[in-house]
Amino acid sequence: MANVTNDAEELDPVQPYSMHVSSRYLELTKKKLQLTRLPRELELPEDRRWEHGTPKAVLEPLLDYWLEKYDWRTQEAHFNSSLPQFRTTVKISPTLGDPAVASHSLRIHFVHKRSKHNNAIPLVFCHTWPSSFIEVEKVIDALTDPQSLPSFGAGAQQAFHVVAPSIPGFGFSDASSTENFGLRETAAMFNGLMEKLGYHQYVAHGTGWGFRICRALALDHPENCLAVHTTNPTFEEPTLKHSPLAYMKYRVARLTRAKIPFLSFGYVPAEIVDGSQSEARALTRGFFHSLRPSRGTMSLFYSLRPQTLSFSLCDSPVGLLGALLDIIHTRAPSSSPITSRSRSPFLSPAELEMQDSHHDRRSHDDQIEPASSARPEAPFNPLQSEIEARHYTWSPTELLNWTMMQWLPGPEASLRWLRCAQLSMSPDSIPSTAYSPILLGISTFRSRHASHPPAPLMFGSTQWPIAWVKRHQRPATLPAWEAPDLLVLDMRECFGGLVAQGRLMLRKFPDSETEGGGR
Repeated sequence: MANVTNDAEELDPVQPYSMHVSSRYLELTKKKLQLTRLPRELELPEDRRWEHGTPKAVLEPLLDYWLEKYDWRTQEAHFNSSLPQFRTTVKISPTLGDPAVASHSLRIHFVHKRSKHNNAIPLVFCHTWPSSFIEVEKVIDALTDPQSLPSFGAGAQQAFHVVAPSIPGFGFSDASSTENFGLRETAAMFNGLMEKLGYHQYVAHGTGWGFRICRALALDHPENCLAVHTTNPTFEEPTLKHSPLAYMKYRVARLTRAKIPFLSFGYVPAEIVDGSQSEARALTRGFFHSLRPSRGTMSLFYSLRPQTLSFSLCDSPVGLLGALLDIIHTRAPSSSPITSRSRSPFLSPAELEMQDSHHDRRSHDDQIEPASSARPEAPFNPLQSEIEARHYTWSPTELLNWTMMQWLPGPEASLRWLRCAQLSMSPDSIPSTAYSPILLGISTFRSRHASHPPAPLMFGSTQWPIAWVKRHQRPATLPAWEAPDLLVLDMRECFGGLVAQGRLMLRKFPDSETEGGGR
């Protein structure tokens, strides 16, 4: 693992940061878009169009929208005004037991917004792949100010000091020049950043690969990271060899189909599958375990030969867009009401014509509110939200914003990071099997693969003390973006409830002297 040295603060103070992409680079991007050559494709039935990847009928209107209507300067100004950004240098050095990572410093980009509430808990928000720091945009205001999204019950008034770092090589964080920079090194960087900001104890949230970073924080920095919340995690089935007690509990729950409370051991009937499904689930272990964090073949494909892919994706913004569309579509709920065709979680070409800006208002019930108003700032009825179980539809501007966040730094560093992260998470590795005493809270949302139930949450009891669980009916695979209202309430209830129960106790430290957290 990698540790953070105490002299990091001397290297570089915390400095405010605003995005500003050079006009020359934007012109280059436009030229590449104009010179795009789209591939020929097979004529397939509507219900099979995504089997080979992103269809031209979905991508081509987005290419036109990118050239004719999308305005990066407007989006740049929006993110600069809504997300307080900073950069600073953090230095990591290897421990005696892990000389693979050389001592070096990286300049880390991060979003930091402090709460004005006295009960605020420091929170490190770990984005996933292929996301970026903008993943936090829709939840940051409601997390720092509970009054912006009133709620009731446990943790209703819990507030947070939110820090959302960019993984090295993502966004505007420097990329590591070493081959073995992965999850644990990223966790060391994030922990060092939190300490530099004066947050010596904190909680963490992450989805997908963000959760993997949270796990590295919990395993390597348990004195700092005191609790973790995640969404839709996937755990390995307990085995007799590694977890005999958990294995026996699962066998008993499966035998009774979790219908006898005192013999269910936390399992629920919906999670108990029959023998054939269990075998199918077991077959996904081993090599194919790497598909799970993103539920897309692109995750595995990217991680195998990152350098080869970089030659094409570094030179093609449309190639990056196509990859992002494929990943989001693969992760999206299968019954999403996108139009009568139900083909993807994106707006149809006809609907694209209605998108004049990032702040357009849509009224049809298969469309979303603009990203600026989708942030949970107004009261709502959580029960009604669950009953409606509305699917999220990505707007063209949102898709292009996410693509730009990969295009601007270039995807090569994030692909190398993904490869290292994949290799470190083999089913029998220590990060995958070790037990962490750090409390874990879990929110689940409906997934695309309704015919193949997700692994039971109690599988995770071999790796974590599961302290809080809530199951939702609304479909979402990136809840911070697709269900921000529910995620905010869950994080308040989870962490606030643990504090109220006395299970989560953070020491109080003096407030930082600046908004960025420099001392």
